[in-house]
Amino acid sequence: MGVLGNPLTNNFLNKKYLNIAVLILLLAGSFVLESCTDVPEGIVTSSAPETYLSLFPDSIISPQITRIKITWWGDDPDGLIQGYRFSFDSTNWTYSEGNDSTFQLVIVGNDSTFRFWVAAVDDKGNIDPTPATNLFPVYNSPPAVTFNAGTSIPDTSFPVATFAWTGTDPDGNSSISKYYYALNDTSNWNELASSVSSITLRQNNGIVPGQNNKLYLKVKDIAGIYSPVVTMPDSGRSWYVRPVIGKILLIDDYPASLVDNSSAEAFYRSILDTLPFAHSELDIKVNGGSNIPKIKNPMFVETLKLFECVVWYGNRGSANEQNPNYQLATETLPFYLAAGGKLFFSAGFPNSIDAGFNPVEFAPVDSVTFYQVTGATQQTPTIVIDNNYPELTIGPTNSPDRIRGIIQKPSAKVIYKMPFNPTYDTTQITVCIKDAAVNPKVFLLSVALNRLNGNGNAVFFLRRILGTDFNIHN
Repeated sequence: MGVLGNPLTNNFLNKKYLNIAVLILLLAGSFVLESCTDVPEGIVTSSAPETYLSLFPDSIISPQITRIKITWWGDDPDGLIQGYRFSFDSTNWTYSEGNDSTFQLVIVGNDSTFRFWVAAVDDKGNIDPTPATNLFPVYNSPPAVTFNAGTSIPDTSFPVATFAWTGTDPDGNSSISKYYYALNDTSNWNELASSVSSITLRQNNGIVPGQNNKLYLKVKDIAGIYSPVVTMPDSGRSWYVRPVIGKILLIDDYPASLVDNSSAEAFYRSILDTLPFAHSELDIKVNGGSNIPKIKNPMFVETLKLFECVVWYGNRGSANEQNPNYQLATETLPFYLAAGGKLFFSAGFPNSIDAGFNPVEFAPVDSVTFYQVTGATQQTPTIVIDNNYPELTIGPTNSPDRIRGIIQKPSAKVIYKMPFNPTYDTTQITVCIKDAAVNPKVFLLSVALNRLNGNGNAVFFLRRILGTDFNIHN
């Protein structure tokens, strides 16, 4: 039998030839795989990315406000998007790693159109050579201005007025360019910077004493568009400006509910009317305090500064509305005194004193006695500590029902005490002080002066303060 006919021999040969064939195929496959990884010369290995806008060039874009948000994205077939470069003139480019941004577009007039370009940048530094682009039509929304809530002007004032407002713009408040105001005559507008949000006007700014006045206000944006005009007071109203008369302002803080309200008013007027010069008056209790400016500082402070001296009088009562307006006094009088003003303040302390009560910001007072002295009778005299001033007596009518003592600071000079018997310590019942022995600026009396005129000396007491201590003359 031949070799080919032997089964064992044939099996061996078959396996041998099969192994050779498999080896040849593996070698061939290896050659093919290695050949596929070779890069022919002249072929670029990295492609530039592509960029897309959220709105395509054929999209219909309705006009938007000048503050717009634009969104984009990119795609890179052989890498990652690293960031984007965008421009509104295709010359000056800004880099960002974000996919959107909000832009404030500056226009002149009511509307305009802007072209926007954006190009993706991949992780190899390749930039899309054909940036995505589109036109964005925008329109300008007019700005607006409103007076701040709770800042309305009183119906009547002296020739000082403070106004506060807020300007807004749908295109972004940074678009506000200027504010303009006019007093009484809209043919003459005064310009204010966009950073100004309040103003205090006086007679030299156009306020006219003795007449009704009105403020007009408007705002302009950077495109030159004006807001509607707003007024203070609103609608067809105006406010009356009282002229400044004399060097003294008499502030009536006496509650109308007390039976001696009219006599208290007549008492102070009779004293001031005997002086060789006129005075002005301001009632801060009438109509629930309607004459008190809503913007106390600077309007009320600047009103006080129109006068050399303030005589502020009140009383005390069982209800808060009967008490003197110590809050207004503490918020404004320190500024007035710091500017050189002089003050005589006569009023009782409230019936209810809590730990937060502090009526002493304008006078050298450390604290106020929490206990209240009662039992004062008509003709009870004061203890005169400073003999430069006359003795005062309680009465003849409407004696003070309760009196709190002043605990003064060391710098204060005591003028009067009240001679009450035990159980109260009379050394603490100080009722009148001044801030300095020489050239004082402040007198504080914790009793209504009109109720200490039993012997008629209260008239001479106040005249001495105004003429000698405060040196107020023609």
